[in-house]
Parts: sequence; C-alpha cells; structure tokens
Amino acid sequence: MSIQTSGIRDAFLGRPAHMALCAVSAVVLVACGGGSSTAQSGSSATESGMASAAAAPAGCDALAQRLRTTSVTPGGQVSVSDEYTPTVVAPQADGSTVLAWTDSTNQKIGMAKLSATDTLSSTLPGVAGLEVHDILTVNNKLALAVMSNDADIYSSKYCKGSATPDNAVCGKMDLVLLNTADGSETSRTTLTKKGNVDSVGAQFIWWYGHTARLATDGQRVGVYYRSAMSTERTGVAGEVDIHAGDTFKFVNATTGALQSGGWDWGCSHSWSVRLGYNGTWGAACHGDGFPNSMQVARLSTSTASANNLQWLSNTDPATRALGGMVPVTDGFMMNYLDSTSGSLKLKLAKVPNTGTALTTTSTVSIATNLDSAYPFRPYMAKLGTDRLLLGWKSAGKLVLAVARLSDGVITEGPVTTSMAIDNFQEFVTTAAGDVLWANTAGGSTVKVNRVAACKL
Repeated sequence: MSIQTSGIRDAFLGRPAHMALCAVSAVVLVACGGGSSTAQSGSSATESGMASAAAAPAGCDALAQRLRTTSVTPGGQVSVSDEYTPTVVAPQADGSTVLAWTDSTNQKIGMAKLSATDTLSSTLPGVAGLEVHDILTVNNKLALAVMSNDADIYSSKYCKGSATPDNAVCGKMDLVLLNTADGSETSRTTLTKKGNVDSVGAQFIWWYGHTARLATDGQRVGVYYRSAMSTERTGVAGEVDIHAGDTFKFVNATTGALQSGGWDWGCSHSWSVRLGYNGTWGAACHGDGFPNSMQVARLSTSTASANNLQWLSNTDPATRALGGMVPVTDGFMMNYLDSTSGSLKLKLAKVPNTGTALTTTSTVSIATNLDSAYPFRPYMAKLGTDRLLLGWKSAGKLVLAVARLSDGVITEGPVTTSMAIDNFQEFVTTAAGDVLWANTAGGSTVKVNRVAACKL
C-alpha cells in the first residue's frame, strides 16, 4: 500500500456519537479585555487600520459589552470541538438556534433547540452518525453534513493497520434532511461512492480531511467536503494509492435527491474548504498541490463549469490559512492569514463573481502578535446589515474587531476575549445580525458564544 499524505497534518481523532436527554443550562457573561485606545491609520489600498477606538453604531453598546457566553448542558457526553467533531449551530428565523454535536458514547449525533437567549429549550431526536460537520436551515428543514461508517466501502487492508492511525475510519458523507419542528428525518443522501476502498475509483472519507461546509440557494443544498480517492498503483497489481482532495455535490432541498453539478475531485490536497452562495456559488479551498494556492471556484449555476480564481500561488501551504467567507452582491468577502512575506498578517479581500484577480486586498493592521504556530486561522461573518465581524488568535486568545462591509475599514476593536473557538469552526450570522458559534472542551457542557450586532 502506498498512501499519499503530503500536507496532511492531523490523525483521525473522531469518536462515536450519541444524544441523551438534557439536564440544566446556565448563562455566563464573558469578561473581555478592552481594545486599543489609540487610533491607527493606513493606506486604503493596502491597510485596514482603526477608524475609531469606540465607534459602535448609534444607539448600540460598545463591542466589549455585546459579548456573551452561555453554558448549556444538553445531555450525554459531548465530544471536544475540533476538526473531526465540531459543535455546530443553525440560527432560526424566530431567533432560536438548533445545536448539533457528536456525543462520545454512541454512534449518534445529538441535537437540541436553544432559545433566543441561547438557553436550552428542548432536545431533538438526533441522527445516526460518527460526526456532524455543518448544519443550516432551508425551507422549514434542517440540513446536516454527517460522516458515518459504511460497510460497503470498508477495507481491513486500508482502513486499519500499521500505516494508519488506531482510530482510522473509512466513512461516507451524507446530507441528512430533518423537519425543523420535531427533528424527524425526511431523507438521507450518501454523497460519497459505494466502491470498496481497495478498488480503483473509490471515493470516501479517510482518517484525514473530515471537514464539510453547506450553502443553499433555497432549492438545493450545496455540500463541499474534504475527501479521499483510491487510484491504481502504477506497476503493482491489486494495490491502490490513496490521495487527499475535495468533493462538491448538490442535493434537492425538499426531497433529498442527489442532483447533477459540482465535482468528484477538486482541490488536492485540500487542507480547508469554505462555501457560499450569492446568486453564484463560491467554493474556496486551501490547496498544497493541485493547485498549490488559495482558490475560489465560482459556478454561475449548479451545473456550470467552475471558473477558478487563485492567489498566493506556489507558496508554502503552511504559511497561509483560509478564514471566513461572506457572500455579497457581486462576490465574496474573505479573510485569510498570510506569512509569505516573512511575518504573519491578517488579510481582507474581495473575490469577484467573475474575473481572474481579487478585487481588493488589504492588511488588517490592528491584528498584531498573531499566533503563528501552524495550524492557525482567522474567522469572519457578517454582523448586522453592513459590517463584518473579524476574529483572530493572539497569545491563545480570540481577538475581535468590526469592519465596514463596504470598504473593510475597522470601526470597533480590537477586543481580546475569553471566548473559545477551534481552528475549524465558523462564525454564523443570525437573522437579527448577531454572530454565533458553539464550542466545548468535552464533557457535559457546551458553550454558546454570541456577539450582538447592537445590544444583547
């Protein structure tokens, strides 16, 4: 067996999952550090400096006063939030939130509903699976990206052995649709192939690359996920090589039927993926080989060919990292980390729907003393109607700032927080414009973090 793992950093750490009934919940306010009180300036072409030390929107509280962490005890044993077992949230139109996690006791995904104040409201049945990687709401349904075991593709030769970690898995990626009201399952669609891992053309989830991201146009759900593929090993009959890449699929948002479009094999090796929709689909990857760059593949329709935009080409992949992806009218705002110039910097850029170059790129100059030990990453989501919430790590702490969506100029922050977040979680925007994410160190408690757009 020859295993291609160039650029792959972490062994499989996932655990089985199960959901049990709830206990109690409690609200805890975060004590946050203050931001810099000195305004910074920079060129609008190359730097995004601080416009004001305290420029909250009129009538709104200061950023440091708009932060809250709520401790929720949903029942069972919640797996540690990491690349393999993230804790994910789906904000609802009424202000509530659906929370999903991997329980460490059985092969099931736990789910619960939270109130508008992030306290536990009720539990949902959950779904079978080893890991849940993303969740969103579409047409009164919940869509979940779930990784599960699949006996049809399992190979004792390649899925367990001295060449793979003890917890190696050869799994499938499913898109599961549930009724929002009661969590009952309406469809489950397998996106990976059914061929055994020991066969040429097998496409599956291996011990690395368990990330998936969802987006929707209201009619279909796009699922972009990191994957593995078996190819013929040259000159050795009966042997395969296993390669790391990513896959993009579409599923009907009502019936769960697999639709045409996307690809079986895209960015390789794919270290990270993002997905967005603004009338055009945008699928971003962090590649180390094909391509060795950051890339956003843009599809004008779900069945269109990808129009690729690349930057930071032919650079060391460990010197860069994707952040958040925010769809806007004519493109996608993205932030990313880049140390190709010798020092790690936070960048903010706009990827246009068409064209071959980033429309704008600026350095967020207030993001200093960035944690530079790989893996690292920044965070970003839309805040309110006209702002971006930016996040980065410094001395192990999450630091937050707010930028104008129109030009990237910083209007609030930086504020150093004690809010926990791992390298593979995303900020998620609510219907009211707040930003949410959930995180746990394992055990019985999940911490739900909220940054209010105006007031808590």
